[in-house]
Amino acid sequence: MPERGRQEESPNEIELDIIRSFGWAVVELEETLYERFLHLSARRSIMSLDAFKSHLKEMEAKGWISPIHLHGFKGYKKLLAEKDDGKSLEPKIPLDEIRLALGSKKALPKMKPEETTKINRELLDKSETVGQAIQMALEAWMLREKGRISKGQVHEHMKNMCHALSESEEDLFEYVRTQTPGILIEVGQILRSRGSDFLLLSLRLSEASMRKYSY
Repeated sequence: MPERGRQEESPNEIELDIIRSFGWAVVELEETLYERFLHLSARRSIMSLDAFKSHLKEMEAKGWISPIHLHGFKGYKKLLAEKDDGKSLEPKIPLDEIRLALGSKKALPKMKPEETTKINRELLDKSETVGQAIQMALEAWMLREKGRISKGQVHEHMKNMCHALSESEEDLFEYVRTQTPGILIEVGQILRSRGSDFLLLSLRLSEASMRKYSY
């Protein structure tokens, strides 16, 4: 068996996608890795959990990952570094960021009981700040793409993103991908780190503040 952290062969495409499923994290839960992998790797989105675990065991034997336990759940630590293989081991394009977020959120119900979000002044302030940041990112993208900013159109996008996220995270992903691709990274990072409830509140607060510009 090769020494951990050292490789005698290069990862295949499946193994590369599994490594990319860590995102920028070094440690991740097995269930989260699986759901992220399904979203990140469309060609293998029908892979069973058992097959995925088999690949993890093979990668563990090669010294590319090591098993750990986090809060009572099985997880893995990434040992393969970017410099070891010369290939990109992180999400390759902005779309991957939001795909990882969707995978992470899908795994959450399987790992912990549902919690009720308490809305207080601190949460509202943070949500308002994030909503303003999304609005600024959207306006900056519009300025780059069209040479001008339409407050009415910004409001329309905010309203539509609220509606899309109210339906599902997948609907939001599709809307941002097709209508406002310039803010994919920002939306993906917030969804991944804060969750859909926080993002929805942020979008609603921003939409409400811009309602006077509605068409």
